[in-house]
Amino acid sequence: LQLGTALAVMVQTQTQLFLAFLEDGYPLEDLKQLNLEGFDWSCRAGDGRTLLVVRIHKALEDATAFADALSAIEWLIHSGASIEQECTGGHSTWFWAQKPEVPHVTVDCKGHNTISYVRTLQQKMREHLSEWKVQEGFLVRVMKTIAVASGQRAAGPRVSVHEGITELWVKSLAAKHSHDLTIETADGLVTAHAHFLKTASSVVAAMLESPMKEGKAQRIEIKDTSSKAASLFLEILYTCSVQDELAHETALETLDLAHRWQAEVVVVVLTDLLAGMITYETFGSI
Repeated sequence: LQLGTALAVMVQTQTQLFLAFLEDGYPLEDLKQLNLEGFDWSCRAGDGRTLLVVRIHKALEDATAFADALSAIEWLIHSGASIEQECTGGHSTWFWAQKPEVPHVTVDCKGHNTISYVRTLQQKMREHLSEWKVQEGFLVRVMKTIAVASGQRAAGPRVSVHEGITELWVKSLAAKHSHDLTIETADGLVTAHAHFLKTASSVVAAMLESPMKEGKAQRIEIKDTSSKAASLFLEILYTCSVQDELAHETALETLDLAHRWQAEVVVVVLTDLLAGMITYETFGSI
């Protein structure tokens, strides 16, 4: 019992120390020096803010430390901090002491997860963007970091594949004479191997193995999807890569198809690709 109590006290002390470091904006390397064995990554600060919200709030105070803050946010997500976790209290306020005429930016954190917190901040700062341009630009980078880090965490480990194997997959996709499935899109026909799609998608498998017209004709209609998006879906499914330059609009349309067909591997690859496409101009649509 005494040993258990001692361990509990040690964990509590480390938690308090970690939160203090986080709230004060200590560099990432200092955070890593703490003993975090058994640390609860779902814990919150005393005022109810989540770990990620605490770090983002503190980062906005010092533009010279933006790079380290982004690395810390990525590390927190990889370590176990959840972007979906909501704050149970707390608030964030920023103002220019030397410019009292500029309205304060205040966010009530309660009910916000990391993404909604950042988005609310961005909206408020954009009302006076000339005064908050540097900070709002940092928040754009925060969103990109969140997208990449959470995508990597969800996707699981990557494995390397010999170039020759990839070439075989590309040739298989290009061997249209052996394709036995036709996909009718909004603007043309696309073909593929039925067994390959059925293996990747339980939705497609159900359609092709049913007594309905899809199963009898080995033909699927997706009239709300372009041939470009369908072709991209197949390219990723066969090769896990994209050969040509890709527009984010096409990637989003393909992601919608991948979700509808529940093709998880395509969803993961597209999520990674879209995360790398986030810019100031594309952020709203992505």
